[in-house]
Amino acid sequence: MSTLTMGKQSRLNIGGKRTARGNTRKRRKTANPLLAADRSTRRLAGAGRFMVRLVMFSLALSIVAVLGVGLLYGYRYITAHPYFDLKDIRVAGNDRLSYETILKTAKVDLGLNCLDMNVGEVKNRLDANPWIDSVTVRRELPNRLLIDVREKVPAFWVRQGDGLYFADARGRVIAPMHPGEQASLPILSVAEDLPDGPEVLAGILKKMADQQTPFTQSQTAWIKLTSAHELEIYLDGAAGGKGLTVKLSMDRWEVQLERLKVVWRDLMRRNEFDAASIIAASGDKIWIQKRNDPAAG
Repeated sequence: MSTLTMGKQSRLNIGGKRTARGNTRKRRKTANPLLAADRSTRRLAGAGRFMVRLVMFSLALSIVAVLGVGLLYGYRYITAHPYFDLKDIRVAGNDRLSYETILKTAKVDLGLNCLDMNVGEVKNRLDANPWIDSVTVRRELPNRLLIDVREKVPAFWVRQGDGLYFADARGRVIAPMHPGEQASLPILSVAEDLPDGPEVLAGILKKMADQQTPFTQSQTAWIKLTSAHELEIYLDGAAGGKGLTVKLSMDRWEVQLERLKVVWRDLMRRNEFDAASIIAASGDKIWIQKRNDPAAG
């Protein structure tokens, strides 16, 4: 009897332990609602911050939109206000191009709004003119425009096809010559494949301008740079109007010019200058061809 009782007690005790464990597990689960509440609070706080940021972003966009509309309205107002209309357009540096031609090329005129005008476009239009080497355009508020140009200076006439063109001191073509245009310029002829040609031309013209040559540009009828690498200058106003040809080597023209000047003065001193038709440099020597003597003298 006692054995059976112990067995029952043993089973009861075991059952009691299981019941106790079950109760413990239930007590642990009852703590989870606090964690869930904390997580829920954090979610609400995050959602609140997001809504605040969204409202602030929307408000910023609204402010930007209002400012944009205000700036646009203000720009339209000042670019239409007569206070900024051009009342003075000044042009400097022009000689060949007239005041009216420059304004027409630039597409500007009195009454144009100074702020509404694109200065960069005005400069680009003027730069496209073949006679303008460089130009500066600037506005002075409220109603003045300043245009300062530097024109290209023609030094030669150049034949191209059937036309005659103006060219600068380096032989670069500027623009065609139109009927009615007048100028006293020498005709330029340049052979092909002369890379040092522009420097020689610019150099001899500078010597003429600085009065370092015994002849002037106004006496010069034509200048040639030949395939033989020679510089030929024909002076129709020299030798009493009879004409004279000067020949120099392109690679030594400056040294030979100094020697030519000595011979030139000597011919003038002996009253033999008018008898010369050609004065040419050959190496280190200067030779003269007389009009009645086809051989070198």
